[in-house]
Order: sequence, then structure tokens, then C-alpha cells
Amino acid sequence: MDDIKKQDLTSSKDSNSNNQEKAVSYTKDRIVTTIVLMLYMCASMPSFPLFTQYIHSRYEDFYRNVTNSSSTSPGTHSPCVHNTSEEADKMQVYIQRSTSYEVLKLSLSVQVPSTIVNIVVGSYSDHIGRKMLFISPLLGCICRYAVFMLVVKFHLNLNFIILGTLLDGFSGSASTFILANMAYAADVTKTHATRTFAIVIADCSVSIAIAIGQLMTGFLIQRLGYFCPSVINTTLILLATVIVTYGLTETVKKKEVKEFSPVVHLKKVFGFYFNKSNGNTRCIFITSVIVFALIHIVNIGLTSIETLYQLGRPFCWDPEEIGYYGAYSTVFMAISGLIAIKLGSKCMRVEILAVTGMFLQMGSLILEGLASTDTMLYSVPFVSSISGVSVPVIRSVMSHMVDSQEQGAIFSSMAAVDTLSGAIGSATFTFLYSATVDTMRGMAFLVMAAIMLMAAVIMTVVIVWSPKQPEYVLIVSQRQDEEPTGAGCSKRTKLLGGPLQKTYLTMKKPPAVV
Repeated sequence: MDDIKKQDLTSSKDSNSNNQEKAVSYTKDRIVTTIVLMLYMCASMPSFPLFTQYIHSRYEDFYRNVTNSSSTSPGTHSPCVHNTSEEADKMQVYIQRSTSYEVLKLSLSVQVPSTIVNIVVGSYSDHIGRKMLFISPLLGCICRYAVFMLVVKFHLNLNFIILGTLLDGFSGSASTFILANMAYAADVTKTHATRTFAIVIADCSVSIAIAIGQLMTGFLIQRLGYFCPSVINTTLILLATVIVTYGLTETVKKKEVKEFSPVVHLKKVFGFYFNKSNGNTRCIFITSVIVFALIHIVNIGLTSIETLYQLGRPFCWDPEEIGYYGAYSTVFMAISGLIAIKLGSKCMRVEILAVTGMFLQMGSLILEGLASTDTMLYSVPFVSSISGVSVPVIRSVMSHMVDSQEQGAIFSSMAAVDTLSGAIGSATFTFLYSATVDTMRGMAFLVMAAIMLMAAVIMTVVIVWSPKQPEYVLIVSQRQDEEPTGAGCSKRTKLLGGPLQKTYLTMKKPPAVV
């Protein structure tokens, strides 16, 4: 008996020491991924307002018969002034419509190819590793900026920009990079609370990086034109590529992929939503992904038209002011969301915070659509405040419903939905904005608010309904890092949004969990 006790003590010490080593290693990896994430988002995400403003300036040159003024820093040549003649007002409508069609083509050239890529790439990463998910979109972003720099430098046709965005799309683009970060966060976190906070930290890092990038890009455009920001952003992407290649630890033990057929991986990626054997869990998957899709339709649609909205009347913002607004809104919402998750999760379910954020974002969209002054527009992020927690909470809930071997598949399904809903959102709201720019420019924002209301109502129904369903066990398999349960104790289970619990049973045979 003494020998057995000594062995047990020794094995427990060894396991504790192994866990400590993993914790140290994971801490280093989390820091590295955060740095890489911030570098990528700081350089990549400002590309959309950068391209939009450049295209807008090219069409200003075209309608005013000005030669090549868009290659230099924006001056006072813009016909958008607060008090305009009827002729200048018509010119602005033509410029806005033409730019919106070009923006739509750019959006679709990124979203459609990346949707196809994201359908299977996450599932493959469960076998061949996560580094591929990081490196591919980094190289795609470099291609996108390289083509854009050539267009700006040599004043090439705007359709060449589509070539660069297509290359970025077939690399997976930003959605694949976010997929990589979410799957990596799931690899290095084991509990629901830790994972939720890690995903929120990642989203906050994204927001801060985007704010820095927008501020820097707007400042540089105003003073140096459109070429210099592209060079700086490309340099940041190259730095991120080097860090991933030489500084990031692979968290997935590479295994032979027994089946390379995309059909098999399609079943893995979307099986969560169609497998009837999962019972009520399938309903939670379907409901969560619907809410996730609706939110992204709104968010991508907003990104597609917001810069155009600010460039036109009655605001007539310049690139620097657009950068200031972008930095202020992203940082404020990121900090608000982080505080809400850290403090609010101690006294309420995180899903309630997510729904609150949806309702607040609905109010901010209504305000933005009706805005007529700069003050009203600057108050939009204040109203929106904690809306940024909605997507991380949904990601965390869905991630914690599957085993560690399925993290790539579940995040791949979310990335595919992300890009597909993004394509729908950008196409729908760009067309709507173009059609209403001369009548009611804020109509698109009001439609977005209605969609956000639908998402909030669906999520509210799930929250109210799920506590009444005791059979709603979302986690039915045991984590690899958990000790096996003894007699009279079931595996760990978790209700939607609730903490991990151990359900103690009698010595009788426990009921089957569906």
C-alpha cells in the first residue's frame, strides 16, 4: 500500500509539473499569437477604407476631368463641401454610386473565394497543424498590397485592384487568420471561462490593432498620399510572417490525413448542424450559427458603406478624420467589451451580455442612419459600447460544445459562415446605399438595425428557453486534460452559458445522455 501511495504521489507530482510546463509554454505562445494578430490586423484591416478612399478620389478626378491628382495626398479639390450647388450635389451622387459599385466588386472578390477556402481548411488543420492557417492569409495580404501599390504608382486601371483582392481571397483572407487564432486559442485553453476570456482578449487586440492602423493610415494618406501607407502595412505583414515562421509553436501533432476528399471534411465541418444523433445540441448549434451569421451580415455591410457615408454630405470627412473616428470607435468599444465580460460574467450569464450588446448596436445603427451632424456620428460608438462581446461569446459557446480534435472543424464552419454572410451583407447594403444615396442615405443603417433586432430576439428566446430544458447537455465528451470520474459521478457537463458542473448521481446506472 505504501508503495502504491508513493507511486500515486509521484505520478501526481509529475502530472502537476507537466501542467506547469504546458502553462509556461502556452503563455509564451499566447503572447506570440497576440503580437502576430495585432500586426496583421493593424496592417490588413485599414486596407478597405484605404482602397475605398483611393477609388473615391479616382472617380472625383474622372468626373472633374482632373489628371492623376489622386496619386498624391488629397487636397482641397474634393467637390464635397457642406454647402453645394445642385450641379455639385449631382456630381457627389455619381461619385458615390460609382465608388460603391467598385467597393462591391472588391468585397465579393475577397468574400467568395475565401468562403470556398474556409469550408475545409480548418478541418485539414486538425491534422496538418495550425501554422498553415496563419501563413496563407499573410501571403495573400502581401499580394493584395503589392498589386495596389502598382496601381497607385503607375495609375493603372482600377480593375487591377480586383486581381490583388482575388489572390487574397484564395488565401483565405482575414477570416482564415481569425479562424487560426480562435483554433489556436482553443488549443491552449481548456476551461470555458478561460477560453471565453482568451477569445475576448483576442478580439480586443484586434480592435486596438485596427484602431492603430486606421489612425496611422488616415494620417499618412492626408500628408503623403496612398502609396506610403501601403508600403508600411506591407512591411508589418512581412514582420508577422517571420514571427509565425520562426517563433510560433505548433500545437497540433501532425497526423496523416487518411482522407483528402473535400466531401469528408465538408461533413466534418457542417456535421454539427445536421447530425440528428446530437439531439437538442444540434438546435443550439443551428441557432447560434444563425445569430452569428446575422451579426456578420450587419458588421460587414457596415464596413462596406461606412467610409462612403462619411466621405459624402453632410459630413465630408477627410482621410485623417476618418482615421480618428475609426480609432476612437474601435478602442472605446474594445475596452467597454472587455470590462463587461470581466465584471458582468461574475453575476450573469455571458449570453445575456451578448444580447445586451445586440440591442445597443441596434440603437447605434438607428442613430447613425439618422445622423446629420458630426456630434451625432461621434456618439454612435458610445451608444454601441459593449456590442463587441456578442461575437466572442457565440464563438466561445460553440467552441466549448465540441472536443479538442474538432476545434479546427467548428471554427472552419464559423469562418465559412462569416465569409458567406459577409458577401451577402456587402452586396445587399452596397446596392441599397447606392440606390438611396440621393433620397435617404441612412436607409441602409436602419435595415441593419432591423436585422440586429432579429438576432437579439433569437438569442433571447434561446436564453429564456434553455434553463427549462435540463437535458440540454452541451458537452457530453470528456476533455483530455480532465481526470476520469469515479463511481457515482458523471462526466463534466455544461448548460448553455452556465459554469462547468459535476452532476452527482446515485450508484444506479446513470441515464443515457443524448
